[in-house]
Amino acid sequence: MTAAPARRRLVFLVGAHKTASSHLQQSLLDAAPALSARGVAILPPKLIRADLTPVSALVRDGISPEIGQGAGAAFLSLHGGPAPTIVLMDENILGSTDRKMLMRKTRLYPWAHHRLGRILALFPGHEIEIGLAIRSPASFLPSCWSESLHHGPFEPFRRFTKAVDPLALRWSALADRLHDAAPHARIIAWRYEDYPQVFPQVTTRLLGPNAAATVTPVDRIMRPGLSAEAAQWLGQQQAPDKDTVLAARKRFPKQKNTPGLDPWTAADHAAMASAYADDTATLAACPHVDLVTPPARP
Repeated sequence: MTAAPARRRLVFLVGAHKTASSHLQQSLLDAAPALSARGVAILPPKLIRADLTPVSALVRDGISPEIGQGAGAAFLSLHGGPAPTIVLMDENILGSTDRKMLMRKTRLYPWAHHRLGRILALFPGHEIEIGLAIRSPASFLPSCWSESLHHGPFEPFRRFTKAVDPLALRWSALADRLHDAAPHARIIAWRYEDYPQVFPQVTTRLLGPNAAATVTPVDRIMRPGLSAEAAQWLGQQQAPDKDTVLAARKRFPKQKNTPGLDPWTAADHAAMASAYADDTATLAACPHVDLVTPPARP
């Protein structure tokens, strides 16, 4: 049996939520046997949430570092085998789509740096990279609102975003906070809007060219959100609950000709597009970030 290397490359795919993260996860999981043969282990969110998240909570509560690191080593041995590269996938490392975990005033994922730091404390001595997809707040916020209805009580979109200025939300600021939690890690970032075009580049950057050649994007939409019709119908119901939300999804499915909720004016869209472009440029200029962009057209 091949011995595990003392120092591994750990790639944390942290989402963000609603940036085709489930699509990327499933594409990697489908290729997991071929990737394993090339020295890459793919670990799904359920393993992270079952075996790592509880231990990271103990780090917060003051567990002995040696015990936490022992748990981290056992986790890698159990789930990663001898693979020199392990991809750990879980958007909930950043937070969740619950509005208190998703955004606070001008911050996206206000506790993400603390949460990531507690996870990484379990893995000293390894090479760390962080995969992060970003998305314009104009579509990110409605999509996260839709996702949040899977898990909590119904609230209108305007209440979901009432304490937040979408123009002030900055992915570059989140990347800076993640860098503070992991100063020696590289952050590999890409835009959700570019995802179909940069999929080969992203997988190559995350896995290496030999391993990436085995990965094919799955041919289906993962976790579609609410259609605008479903959102409008829900707003007309008295005290809708999770069952009502499920009924709305089935009755008014989101499809190509039935897009998702768009709560913004034309002026809102213009302002958010400008802010997102500025934010993307700032992110690209960060020395700790590698922004993957579409190939230049000839």
